[in-house]
Amino acid sequence: MVGPDAGPHTDALRVLSIDDDAEQRAIVTRLLVRDGIPDVTEAANAEAGLAAAAELQPHLILLDLVMPGRSGSDVLPELLEAAPSALVVILSNLPRRRVGPGLMQRGAVGYVEKFVPAPRLVHEILVAAALTDIARRHLLELPDEAVAPMLGRRFARALLADAELSIADDVALLVSELVSNAVIHASSKPRLEVRIGRSHVRVEVRDDSPEHALPRVPDVERPGGRGLLLIETLASRWGTDRDGDGKRVWFEIDRAAAAAAAAPGAES
Repeated sequence: MVGPDAGPHTDALRVLSIDDDAEQRAIVTRLLVRDGIPDVTEAANAEAGLAAAAELQPHLILLDLVMPGRSGSDVLPELLEAAPSALVVILSNLPRRRVGPGLMQRGAVGYVEKFVPAPRLVHEILVAAALTDIARRHLLELPDEAVAPMLGRRFARALLADAELSIADDVALLVSELVSNAVIHASSKPRLEVRIGRSHVRVEVRDDSPEHALPRVPDVERPGGRGLLLIETLASRWGTDRDGDGKRVWFEIDRAAAAAAAAPGAES
């Protein structure tokens, strides 16, 4: 995986967007430019994308999968040959969990679903390509059993302890709550992803329920129900995204802000 210091700064990135949907390409280009990435070339099909990749040698290629003629999956190996230094991120409507793993094995570095809200799309693309400060990712598949929250909590705490992060306990607490929600309320086998970056830690918990996650007042006589309220209190940012037939609930904790809050003499 490309580390956070590899390649040019984002404002110097050459980006190639390959998608047969002209409106989608225009939206992506506009968002990239808005976020300080002005050098964007568009291609409407796989063959045009191959030619552009060979000529421009982009740093980042955004590749749709379903296109007339040759699909993104078909053309992926040739794109990597045409532009060997390029990072290919799949940008597709197809569920990441169904087709993503196979494409990663074939050379794509990341997968972003088009359902991601526009304000966060560029961030998700850069995270997928490891072009932000996200440096390490760790995945854990959990059972749909009562033991899952404990397993997720131990997993997160061990990772952050290894990284010598003082926010390990806060992250472990929030992981436990989100995994509990996935098991109890979504009847799912959760997938836990922890991403440790230089400036923040990001956690995602995927479940099989499409129901949007909303904070609610917990029932004192029932377990759970406090997870999102805790996230609103402890996390720097959080949200819910569609993921195929289910969803991902995610949160980020800013490492500098958390360290400042925990410093002696900090206001409580």
